[in-house]
Amino acid sequence: MKEVNIHALKGGWSLNGNLDNNKIVLYMLAMFGEIERDLISRRTAEALKARREAGVKLGRPKGPGKSRLDQFKPEIEALLKNGSTKAFIARRYGVCEATLFNWLEKNHVSANQKMEWVTA
Repeated sequence: MKEVNIHALKGGWSLNGNLDNNKIVLYMLAMFGEIERDLISRRTAEALKARREAGVKLGRPKGPGKSRLDQFKPEIEALLKNGSTKAFIARRYGVCEATLFNWLEKNHVSANQKMEWVTA
């Protein structure tokens, strides 16, 4: 069995072969950590309570949210009608294909629309 010694230069304490002193120091460090976690939890709860009382809405906003693709809806519809692939459209607007698929579904844009030819 190898012996391990720990010396904290900044704190001026050490954990060496003396088992009684090591236990005392380790229990103190554990207790300090537990007290600090409790204080953080209490401060967080108090801050949230104060914000609620001030009328601030907490949490993520409800609703579908905005997408960077919203401003390009006419262009995306036109590209789909002209037969562009979804991968091309996603690359063009800097989003992943999953984001484009979700946006198409949310905005009820049919990806299977084809160009209709009008003859006079």
